[in-house]
Amino acid sequence: MLDVGKYVRLLASYKPVAQRCPHCSTNTFSASGKAASCNFCEQFVDITVAGAQAPFAVVKSQVDLKDWSSALKSADQMMKGNADSEQLYLLGVFYLNLSSMMFESKDYNLSGFMESNATSIRTSLDLTMKWKECFFKVVKIVGDEQKHNMQIDPALVFMKFMSEIRLKRLVDAALTLRELQGLDKRGTLSEYALLVYSVEKNTKQAEVSLSVSLAKGEINAYYYLAKYLAKHNKLAEAEAVLNKLGETANVSMSRELLYRIRLTEEASKM
Repeated sequence: MLDVGKYVRLLASYKPVAQRCPHCSTNTFSASGKAASCNFCEQFVDITVAGAQAPFAVVKSQVDLKDWSSALKSADQMMKGNADSEQLYLLGVFYLNLSSMMFESKDYNLSGFMESNATSIRTSLDLTMKWKECFFKVVKIVGDEQKHNMQIDPALVFMKFMSEIRLKRLVDAALTLRELQGLDKRGTLSEYALLVYSVEKNTKQAEVSLSVSLAKGEINAYYYLAKYLAKHNKLAEAEAVLNKLGETANVSMSRELLYRIRLTEEASKM
């Protein structure tokens, strides 16, 4: 098992540098000040690439202001008739995060019939339908392009892979990972994808991939370390990693995992 204490201490020593993601416009943090994976959309951040596509930049600016109502309206408008795989992928990530946030907002200490909880659950379910629709569309659009383009951009295949991961289509994700490994000459995207797949699938490769990414200072790898620990029922260690990660960077996926870990810990005390 990985030396969790060592990695938590390493994370505490970082003075991360913020870089604006050219894909989703998020300020993402890098331990080295160099390229990294975005803390929001998980795409590769390369500062030499042009800025975020304007439609999603509007949504993200409203998210940053916590103006969820306006962000949702902008996202819904952007989704209508959209066939751009990257924009759909970003919308999927947005809807997924907002769905989780709404579900987590339930409060069973309320009095009466707790109508607000029912509203939160309904809204979360509606958003779940939207994020699934977005990711299914990404899978189809990129898959169709793959059939006609042998030299397809690896970044598109990566988005297809991440969409399949979020849809829990792990058999399809394994096939896409192999395709990505054949296309990604630099190895940046395929290495990250292997980390994600090995943790989600809980394979023997997971510790190897985690060690490699953590040694490189990949901030998002700490989220996957926590997820790996949680899968092995090491909830206290997973929570410690997520708490320290929260002091360093706002990794969007962390909130839901921390919520589920704390629910499990509370249930175990009852």
